[in-house]
Amino acid sequence: MKVDISEVQTLGQGIVRPEGVMALDDGSLYTADGRGQIAQVQRDGRTAFFGDLGGTPNGICLDGQGRCIVANIGNGQVQALHPQGHHEVLLTEAEGMKITTPNFPFVDSKGRLWVSNSTARQDVNEALQQPSADGSIILLEKGKARIVAERIYFANGLALDPEETHLYVAETMLRRILRFKIHPDGSLSHGELYGPSTLAPLGFPDGIAFDEAGNLWITFPAWNAVGYLTPRRELQIVLEDPGRKVLQRPSNICFGWEERKTAFIGSLEGTNIPWFRVPHPGARLIHQR
Repeated sequence: MKVDISEVQTLGQGIVRPEGVMALDDGSLYTADGRGQIAQVQRDGRTAFFGDLGGTPNGICLDGQGRCIVANIGNGQVQALHPQGHHEVLLTEAEGMKITTPNFPFVDSKGRLWVSNSTARQDVNEALQQPSADGSIILLEKGKARIVAERIYFANGLALDPEETHLYVAETMLRRILRFKIHPDGSLSHGELYGPSTLAPLGFPDGIAFDEAGNLWITFPAWNAVGYLTPRRELQIVLEDPGRKVLQRPSNICFGWEERKTAFIGSLEGTNIPWFRVPHPGARLIHQR
């Protein structure tokens, strides 16, 4: 499929760096806000802000209790923000290693929390300019955190397939997607490439998410594009915006509204949420009916 940029609409206003975005069942959206808070955008566009998280909220998801789980890349905390506005810190280290750059969280059906730690360095920009294999994946289960994958060149977006047999990771600085087999105890093995060894010259993947047809959607901030890997692991580009008319360095994608057939795009430099219709429902996340 191809989507013309003229078909993309936007929702919300006044948001700063809405890097992560999640669709709620009530029709509203949560998105990160770079001022240390979360924005809630109603379907009619009304935008309100809540939380006092500090740092720079990045990727977000929701858990089964309705809490917004925030990977705060600015202060090294993974936080759980309640709808009432108070939050708790879930994670700052694993096996004695400080989590310097939590990037994206994913809660599975067992209530386990998977988190990408992009780099062991404090300076994210240094890690982007001088890449090395110091990214990792952390699993938080029953209050205990452990490292389940290492040596990743900037670990970024995460997704589990609907069957929860594999974990997928955007390895940004090598321009590729990795896949790991998930064992019952949460350990990972059989790390492999998923799709092309290099997605594209500007194919530095950021956020990823599945739809029910088995397509793995990917956002590309440097390319200013959105596409997906088919079940045959072929890359299809759906939307490109070289003139930055609507997309502003797209960084994450989620699905919601009726039948979960609307895609919503987070971005690094936007002030609102672009959205467009898609042919297949997004894979149901733990907070979605």
